[in-house]
Amino acid sequence: MEKLNIAGSFDYETYQYPETPLFPGQIEQNHALRLDFRSEVSIGENWRAAIAPFARYDFMDDRQNTIRLNEAWVEYSTENWDFRIGNQIFTWGQMESVNRIDVLNPRDFRDDVIEPSKIGIPAALFRWKFDNSDISAYSIPYYIPDSFPGPDNFYSLSGGAPIREPAERFEDQWAIRYFYAGDGFDFALSWANVIERLPIFDMNEAGTKLIGTPYKSNRLGFEFTKVIESLIVKGEGFYRFPETELLAPGFFYTAGLEYTFPAIVGLSDLTLFTEYFGKVGDGQVRFQILENSLFTGFRLTVNDLARQEFEVGAINNFRPAGTWLVRARYARDIVEQLRFEVTYTDSFGFFVFPDQDEDGDGAFRVRLRYSF
Repeated sequence: MEKLNIAGSFDYETYQYPETPLFPGQIEQNHALRLDFRSEVSIGENWRAAIAPFARYDFMDDRQNTIRLNEAWVEYSTENWDFRIGNQIFTWGQMESVNRIDVLNPRDFRDDVIEPSKIGIPAALFRWKFDNSDISAYSIPYYIPDSFPGPDNFYSLSGGAPIREPAERFEDQWAIRYFYAGDGFDFALSWANVIERLPIFDMNEAGTKLIGTPYKSNRLGFEFTKVIESLIVKGEGFYRFPETELLAPGFFYTAGLEYTFPAIVGLSDLTLFTEYFGKVGDGQVRFQILENSLFTGFRLTVNDLARQEFEVGAINNFRPAGTWLVRARYARDIVEQLRFEVTYTDSFGFFVFPDQDEDGDGAFRVRLRYSF
């Protein structure tokens, strides 16, 4: 017996940048269309398959355009184990802001420089299943780098200079992870041998081109969440052994709290969250972002017919002092399948290269999403 599920969304979005462009050729606004589609079919008791194409067309900057298959896999499952092969998206960790342990999938920073979407990767996944836990083994034979905005984009890494990003290639990568879930307490232990999501970026000797150099690491990681009534305690960390002399080994961790006040005003739930990013030892000696930082924010969810949400969050780096990033978002349903969202993002001294949106006026994004 076959069972077919189809879902997706069609978006129109526009970015508006109040400040005058920082360099010649830089765009002043974006307009884009996005299609995110997913179909999954079950065949009999043991077989499943899914396909999830994603497409984006930017009217102002063709470097932002993309078409890819985030998912295209087939799975055979039994009561005790399952095996899946093909393009896949994986999720590790439960952090509200930046999830540093979730390292398997590359990110599409052209989609959003703060909350980038994941890019599906070719992989094979074998999972042993137990009563309250499982052990997963991942084989990732192909390296796909993160995608970054082009030199004309408002969030250009290079300030308008050409960018040479790492090339895709076959590369032996693998990981193993033990996950346990039970009675309000979840935890996982993992070991990963992968090429890091973010390459090392440097200007060439002439200072005319930004060059990205990927590097491989071994990571020993852990993660946990504990639910205590309305309070959620979260933690994750990993010790990284980079296979490059440019970076030192180090332990990185994030500790977080999330508390929800249910029905604080009528049907509205208020959630407060805070997360601290820290390190032990030399760590990542080149870039200091998220090595000594505090994320705080809140989300007000109005459980009315419009499903309204208002959310504000900010990351403050303690070193260098005065380095911060803030984002505010409001969303609501216009009708049942049409959702409106407006987001404001601003930063000061936060990015590794300062020629991004750090001029003090930030950027607005407006999105209309039709879901089907």
